[in-house]
Amino acid sequence: MYSYLYSAVIHGVKAEIVRVEVDISRGLPGFNIVGLAGKTVRESAKRVRSAIINSGFEWPVKKITVNLAPGNINKYGSHFDLAIAAVLLECSGQIKIKNKNKKLFAGELNLNGNINHVKGVLSMLLAARENSFREAVLPADNQKESYLVKNLNSYLIKHLREINNLERNAENILPTPILKSNFSLDYADISEIRGQKNAKKAIITAAAGGHNLLLIGPPGCGKTVLAESIVKLLAPLNKKELLETASIYSINNNLDELNLIKKYRPFVAPHHSITAAALIGGGHIPVPGEISLAHNGVLFLDELPEFKNSVLANLREPLEKKRIKIVRQQGSFYFPANFQFIAAMNPCPCGFAGVKDRVCKCSDRDIVRYQQKLSGPLKDRIDLQIEVLPLKKDEILVNKSKNKSNNYSEKIEIARKMQAKRYLNTNLKNNSELQLKDIEKYCPFDKKSKDILNQAYERLKLSVRGYIRLMRVARTIADLNNNYQIKESDLIEAVDFRWYAEKSEMLL
Repeated sequence: MYSYLYSAVIHGVKAEIVRVEVDISRGLPGFNIVGLAGKTVRESAKRVRSAIINSGFEWPVKKITVNLAPGNINKYGSHFDLAIAAVLLECSGQIKIKNKNKKLFAGELNLNGNINHVKGVLSMLLAARENSFREAVLPADNQKESYLVKNLNSYLIKHLREINNLERNAENILPTPILKSNFSLDYADISEIRGQKNAKKAIITAAAGGHNLLLIGPPGCGKTVLAESIVKLLAPLNKKELLETASIYSINNNLDELNLIKKYRPFVAPHHSITAAALIGGGHIPVPGEISLAHNGVLFLDELPEFKNSVLANLREPLEKKRIKIVRQQGSFYFPANFQFIAAMNPCPCGFAGVKDRVCKCSDRDIVRYQQKLSGPLKDRIDLQIEVLPLKKDEILVNKSKNKSNNYSEKIEIARKMQAKRYLNTNLKNNSELQLKDIEKYCPFDKKSKDILNQAYERLKLSVRGYIRLMRVARTIADLNNNYQIKESDLIEAVDFRWYAEKSEMLL
């Protein structure tokens, strides 16, 4: 007797459909799994046997062979349990499964027949939809993932005995899940932050143009809160981006860390003790790292010089190519990493170099050595580098009401629409991607602005890369001011944003 069903296996962040075949024949009773099955899949034999018996079914006392096709792909994960149990029961004539050519099965079995939540289900459902599958049989605890994928009916079951006559049990198709807002994912509103006028402008500019940002200032001046405030300024995740990001979180089994109600872009802030493998992804069976969790969102590195140089060096490829490639014996894995990079650091080891009314205990050599931890290639990819100063007494003690006339989100939305119209039918998405040839085409400026640019070149000793970063920022500021041409005021503000960066480069 022969039968088959379908499941899937995760490779990188995508899933591949796997055909689960079972043959029950005469011979010495046994249970064998072939098809490059990993340890977790081979262990399913004992779980499946106990679950079938404890669910009121009979175990065929015959020679049982399970094949996972195609045979050239490594299979791993306990989610094959449900598919193996279902096809074995169907093959032995104990249940009948309709439309099995268009059904996907995934779920881990307990010994008593209960079905556990499994990770990576969202990627499996997306692969099933791409392969014209119409239905999926999943654990009830994976209800949230099934809700995100439309045009695919999901039977959500809690016990193996529910596998019989799925279509008759209407209660198996559970109602729309109640999505709860995770209050820990709420971020500060930029209008609630006191003082820091210049830093706020930098955050708004970064949000509008997709620029990477470095905040440099003493401890306690609000760098972290400023960085977090960018989340509410960024456009919500669209449908495609939400599925891309949620599938990565599903693989890492932390989908609850995404706000699916407000669709905030992810804000990932790893500790400076993180390893390179945890940052970019890895392991024996590679899983996405923190930079992939920040895909379509923000990666924030606080205390940047405290990160190991080997860890920071791994950021160069994803910042340039928007993805990371990891090679293992099983093959090459590509993880998406299209994130906006924001970092914060102190000006020196003690944190008070150049701060008024505070004494810095660091020598000039210590300061230079500390700032040199930020490598040149990484620094080249940061358009905005801003000095954040401590708040004055009046800014701390006086509670000023919000200025409702400054509708930051509306200005940013207008700037984004200008960029979308300007870069229509090109590979560019925002101003942060402009190169030298693009600047000549998309950054026109008047005569007064040209004079300001000449002065900036002389005073800041601009290099080619410095010029490119300056013009990227100036283009975004012009968009925020609804200017087609880059005006004198736009360029002056961009020069102000570049001043600290060029000053620090001259120091080093």
